[in-house]
Amino acid sequence: MGVSARLARLLLLGAALAPLLTNSSRAEDAVTDPYLGQPDAIAAGHDIYGGKCYICHHSAGGRGPNLFATKLTDEQFLKTVTNGRKGTQMPAFGSRLSEDEIWQLHAFIKSTDHY
Repeated sequence: MGVSARLARLLLLGAALAPLLTNSSRAEDAVTDPYLGQPDAIAAGHDIYGGKCYICHHSAGGRGPNLFATKLTDEQFLKTVTNGRKGTQMPAFGSRLSEDEIWQLHAFIKSTDHY
């Protein structure tokens, strides 16, 4: 087998393995809440929840789902709060809350099972 045939095989092998390498690095690049477990952030998130979320989500779900039982990833939570959910009553809070405030809210929700 010539050098060019070996090179072609190597390139094909690399192309076949590329999706596997890309998928594994996605887990490492996942967006995570930088405030998880921080008492000051959790306290701030508690206040945000009381002022912005409680009216719909209550302590364990109401008009909106129980956020304390959410299965959303950190990134999904950030996107949902920022952009809202089309077809539901969930408004976009991206212009009302900063990204840090959304993360603080998330840290509070993850720290307990109720408001």
